[in-house]
Amino acid sequence: MTAPVVVVGDVHLSPEHPAVADRFEAWLASLAGTCAHLVLLGDVFEGWVSRRQAREPFVRRFLDRLTALAASGTRLAFQGGNRDFAFDGAPGLPLDVWPDLVRTRWGSRTVLLTHGDLLCSADGRYQRMRKLLRSPVIDGVRAVLPYAAATYLARGLRGLSEREVARKPYAAMGLDYAQARGWLHAHAADVLVAGHVHTGVHHRLPGDPVRDVLVLKDWEAGGGVVVWDGVAISLRPPAVT
Repeated sequence: MTAPVVVVGDVHLSPEHPAVADRFEAWLASLAGTCAHLVLLGDVFEGWVSRRQAREPFVRRFLDRLTALAASGTRLAFQGGNRDFAFDGAPGLPLDVWPDLVRTRWGSRTVLLTHGDLLCSADGRYQRMRKLLRSPVIDGVRAVLPYAAATYLARGLRGLSEREVARKPYAAMGLDYAQARGWLHAHAADVLVAGHVHTGVHHRLPGDPVRDVLVLKDWEAGGGVVVWDGVAISLRPPAVT
């Protein structure tokens, strides 16, 4: 990938959080002409049902902003999160839709990019539900449901997920760093960028070679972005210039 590269995720765009939406829109506008690649690392939207959602004025606002950013010369890529895994682009939006795990090069560093939920290996109930919701059967049901019904069902599932999270021990929902180290070793990589757990931390895994795991912070808590500027990789707050 060509620098500068910016990675963002866990924005959770929703009309219920207008301050987050305004700040994210302003941040996207500030990237024009300054960013070669923007990677959207999942959970950009609070939820996604189908391309029919792109007609909603609130959603269109951000799709238009991303389209303008692409027109300025930024290449866009998207990895699905647990909330918006059904997002597969929108009419008129030039966007690469990536699989759950992508390996790339940032200068001399080999980088793995993933939303992060697959690394929550201790949460067996979530992993089973994840597999079910992304199955061809559920994809088929979602495709034929009326939009209003699909939206209602998605909200119900979101509420169920929130209740599940509230009763789970914290340790069950954290990243499995042994698994992260295994991924890095298996893919001959030395940097992993993830989101999902919202911690906003940069872990340096000891060993030879030293490996780095950078985890995004959610935008309700201020947000975080990972930037490769052609020299160094850093985790930082999103700044509007």
